[in-house]
Amino acid sequence: MKSLDELLKTLKTKELADAILKVNRADFLPDSMKQLATEEKYLESPIPITKQIATTALSLGVFMLDSLDLKRGDKVLEIGTGSGYYTALIAEVTGDENVVSIEYNEDMFEYAKMRLSKYPKIKLIKGDGTLGYPYESPYDKVIVWAACPTILCMPFSQMKEDGLMVIPVGCGKVQSLLLVRKNNNLPEIRKLSNVIFIKIGGVFGFYDQEN
Repeated sequence: MKSLDELLKTLKTKELADAILKVNRADFLPDSMKQLATEEKYLESPIPITKQIATTALSLGVFMLDSLDLKRGDKVLEIGTGSGYYTALIAEVTGDENVVSIEYNEDMFEYAKMRLSKYPKIKLIKGDGTLGYPYESPYDKVIVWAACPTILCMPFSQMKEDGLMVIPVGCGKVQSLLLVRKNNNLPEIRKLSNVIFIKIGGVFGFYDQEN
C-alpha cells in the first residue's frame, strides 16, 4: 500500500501533485466520512458518499487525471462530477474557467455544487454526460467517471484534434480503462488497466441506470 508521498512521486504532472496537496479531500466527503480522507487504506479504496455512490479511489483517480497530461489552459469536459473532488483538482491545474462538468444524478449534482463554491467559474451541468456538451466545445481533454458500453461518440466528436479522453469501457463487472487520442477524427486507443466503475446512465449509457 502506497503512502500519499509515494503516490505523488508516481505522477508526471507536477501541477496535479501540487493540487492534491492543496485541495482538502475531506471537504468533499460527508461529515461521517471526513476522517477517512487521510487514512492510507483509503488512498486505494473508494469512500462511500451514498448507499449507491462512492468516490473513485484516490490512487485510481489521480492516475486517470495524470494520464490526461493536464496543462494550464486546457479546456476539459468531465462526465460525472461525483463529489466534486476531482473536478476541483482539474480546476486547480487548468483554471476553473476551463472546466465543464456534467452530473446525471440530481442529488450528486447538488452535493458537488455546494462543495465547489470556491470555484465559481466551473460550468456545472445537470444533464446527460453521454451527449457531451457541445456549447463549450471543442475540448482538449475529456474524462469519464463511469463505465460506458463503448467510447462515447458525441463527447469524442467534441474533442479537438489530438485531444485525449480517459474512459472506462465494458459491459461486465470489470471494464477496460482506455486512453483515446483523436487522430484525423478517428480514435487511437490504448488500454491503461482493468477497472471497476458503476455503469453510466443516459441516452448512450446503460438503460437500467436510474437518474
